[in-house]
Amino acid sequence: METNIISVKYEDNYMPKTFSGKSYSYYTAVSVEVGDLVIAPTANGNKIARVAEIDIPDYKVEFIKSYLKLITDKIDKQKYLQTSEVLKEAA
Repeated sequence: METNIISVKYEDNYMPKTFSGKSYSYYTAVSVEVGDLVIAPTANGNKIARVAEIDIPDYKVEFIKSYLKLITDKIDKQKYLQTSEVLKEAA
């Protein structure tokens, strides 16, 4: 069953263009695949994140569903990794 719940890992603050640490769950309004880069809203502003998992079942996020934020932008992964330029992909 396909859902619009995904998990992401944020870009490391000290090692740009690396993504590690804890995974965070989000709703997504754009079509994404594992490995895509997105702009994820956080309490401290937007962060670049890599999609770690897609189609997460509802029961896995049952207790935090009301807190999930929405990802609305996917960025051009190749352009970002080569030049650090953030270009939003067209929907």
